Amino acid sequence: MSSAPPPNEVLDVFDTLGPHGTPFTTPEVADEFDCTRRTISERLEVLAGDGVLRTKKVGTGGRVWWRPVSDDRGRAENDRSNADSQSSRVEQPPPFHSDGEMAERIRQFEWAETPLGPIADWPSQLRIAVDIMLGANEAIGIYWGDDRRLLYNDAALEQLGENHPDALGRPARDVFPEAWETLEPIYDGVMAGDGSARKAEFSLPLERNGEPEDSWWDVTFNPIPDGDDSVGGLFTISFEVTDRVRAKRELRESKRRYRRLFESINEGFCIVDVIFEDEVPVDYRVVEANETFETFTGLENPDGRTVNEMGAELERYWYERYGQVARTGESMRFEEYVEAWGKWFDVFAFPVGDEASNEVAILFDDITEHKRAEENLRKSKERFRALVTASSEVVYRMSPDWSEMHELEGKAFLADTDESTSDWLDKYIHPDEQPRVLAAIDEAIRTKSTFELEHRVEREDGSTGWTFSRAVPMLDEDGEIEEWIGMASDITERKRRERALEKSERRYRALAENFPDGAVGMYDHDLRYTLTEGSVLGETLPSADRLEDNRMPELFPEDTVADLEPVFRAAVEDGETGKTTTEFGGRNWRVWAVPLCDPDGDIFAGLSFAQDITEQVAREQRLEEVVDRLEESNDRLEQFAYAASHDLQEPLRMVISYLRLLENRYADAFDEDGEEFLGYAVDGAERMREMIDALLAYSRIDTQGEPFEPVDLNAVLEDVVADLQVQIEEHGADVTIEELPRVEGDASQLRQLFQNLLDNAITYSGDEAPRVHVGATRRGDERVISVEDEGIGIEPEDQDRIFTVFDRLHSHDTYEGTGIGLALCQRIVERHGGEIWVESEPDEGSTFSVTLPSTET
Repeated sequence: MSSAPPPNEVLDVFDTLGPHGTPFTTPEVADEFDCTRRTISERLEVLAGDGVLRTKKVGTGGRVWWRPVSDDRGRAENDRSNADSQSSRVEQPPPFHSDGEMAERIRQFEWAETPLGPIADWPSQLRIAVDIMLGANEAIGIYWGDDRRLLYNDAALEQLGENHPDALGRPARDVFPEAWETLEPIYDGVMAGDGSARKAEFSLPLERNGEPEDSWWDVTFNPIPDGDDSVGGLFTISFEVTDRVRAKRELRESKRRYRRLFESINEGFCIVDVIFEDEVPVDYRVVEANETFETFTGLENPDGRTVNEMGAELERYWYERYGQVARTGESMRFEEYVEAWGKWFDVFAFPVGDEASNEVAILFDDITEHKRAEENLRKSKERFRALVTASSEVVYRMSPDWSEMHELEGKAFLADTDESTSDWLDKYIHPDEQPRVLAAIDEAIRTKSTFELEHRVEREDGSTGWTFSRAVPMLDEDGEIEEWIGMASDITERKRRERALEKSERRYRALAENFPDGAVGMYDHDLRYTLTEGSVLGETLPSADRLEDNRMPELFPEDTVADLEPVFRAAVEDGETGKTTTEFGGRNWRVWAVPLCDPDGDIFAGLSFAQDITEQVAREQRLEEVVDRLEESNDRLEQFAYAASHDLQEPLRMVISYLRLLENRYADAFDEDGEEFLGYAVDGAERMREMIDALLAYSRIDTQGEPFEPVDLNAVLEDVVADLQVQIEEHGADVTIEELPRVEGDASQLRQLFQNLLDNAITYSGDEAPRVHVGATRRGDERVISVEDEGIGIEPEDQDRIFTVFDRLHSHDTYEGTGIGLALCQRIVERHGGEIWVESEPDEGSTFSVTLPSTET
């Protein structure tokens, strides 16, 4: 490195670097020489001291240098230089050495429209300051003129936030309206010549990324001299300290929370410094303690004092345990008793500070009452266990306010509870009973008296039971409730019997009050009436007052007593239900007697029902007379039908015989009309014979039928199909038969029944080949046999007529037949105690169904 350059060489370098008034930093000048920056700085200070150079401090340790515009070169040269500068103002950029966004924006800004005027007219001090600002890495702003027009560098963009780029060239008041109240006095002071100012942690609301945000800055406000040595503006350098401010605030908040917690916690808390002698803990000094510490220990003003100084007289193990925490750095929790204070404490101790520290934080709680409660609980459990052992009842223990159940021994009636639980109400008490139970509990607590109540409970097996619960309060020395000890009896069976008796009584009373045309009475084993009700009491029977509390044999005549006493005694002595009829007061009565039993099945009374059946007896007598006359009339009608049909057979056979003889011998003698007339006569006589035969069969259904016996319908239908085989083949019929049951009946009549039904199904099949199906279903003790066809069907209004004798739906020319077949079927089914009906729609076929008694159960 060479020595310091001569002054003239230094000045030549300034002329080379730029025109007069242009500021340059020490490094920029030093780069033109082969020497250190320190050497150049010393030379520049000498030249500045001689007045050849001007200088200004910028930032925290920087400085710029420039040659004054009016120097020893003379005003002419200066004027020439200014003229040259003005002539080339458009073509050459202002003398700013830095590039970047703000350098370009400042060059392009229309400064001529502001009080600052064109850049070429700016004072050299302003140009120097702007050049320094643009080359700096710190956030720098320049506020120039009376309205503090703002210029700023790239590093200040974040500080400006959403105000950029509109902030350039605007007054500070418009750029920072929220902060102007704070900024204005500072600006005014610096502009007035009060020197530099500094604002630490200055709060500046910004809008970043479209969101408002608080920020904090450390800002220095430096005066920029004008040409007349007055202050023309401010040079501000800002450093954002938002993170620092937030950290400090968080620390303050943390300390505040710690202090609030420290002062407000109910537990005792302290930080102690354990004192060792020869590595043995012998004492500890209280560094800091909260008020609860003093309350629990009785040690006043403990901060800075040792426990021995305060006369605590602690057991040695307290020092040993805290010494162990300090030495090992491991926390410890324990419960211990202080003999001197007569108290139990729950203690949590943990190390604080660095490894070399002996400080221990202690959080402790006075659990003396808790320990006493534990002891009382132990004794209570002993009492409870003794009671459980000695009793067969449910035994339980409750907290003073019944909020918790401590224990319950369920004895297989209720589920056991071994640990305290607060959900005992929902677990044990039926939902509908809970309001009533809670009300009884509240009253017992209020009066400190025994709790007693019958109520429903949820049993261990999930069913609902009844209990009688009784709990006694256990009082302490002050008369306050410590707990409740109770017992509960299972009264489920008793309640069931009571409900059964109540239900029985309500039922019997309702029956008695509403029994028609009669009366109901309850009597005991001595046949003494205890309760009577009924609409006829006091009219056709003695009144209730006369009957009740009197024995039945003493109230009625001997004949009536003879009818009633056997059934009355059978009910209360043998448990038998019986009935009889008797006469009393000129009326006929039907009387029943039934036993009344309690839930255990024991007979406790008898119940009698007496109903006036006088009118019913009269009606039955009249009905019997009518039935006798009808039976006699039916017999005569059947005899007449049989005689008429039988007596008509002989003359009809004679007519048919002579017609056949006439047809055989003299057929050739008849002309065409004669032959037709003779044919009509023969056909009519034959149909008359068929009708007489059918009527004769109809009249014999009941009189000449066979006794009922088990009949296999499969065999019956097999015979029927064989008998109809020629007809089936002629019509091309398809007959299907399911497996059929065995029934009770007359096999011959059942064969006639199904032959008529199948014959009709084939006959009335229409134009298509007949399709007939026979099936069976069960209906209780009966079997339903159905014959289904796909024939011409039957109109709904005609479905009742088809079972009437000689009532035909079709002419003889269309379908042959006697018109008595279905009537015969109905008579056969009725003799078998069944029904016959048809389900049909025109052109949709018909299904004839009959019910017959089954031999199968």
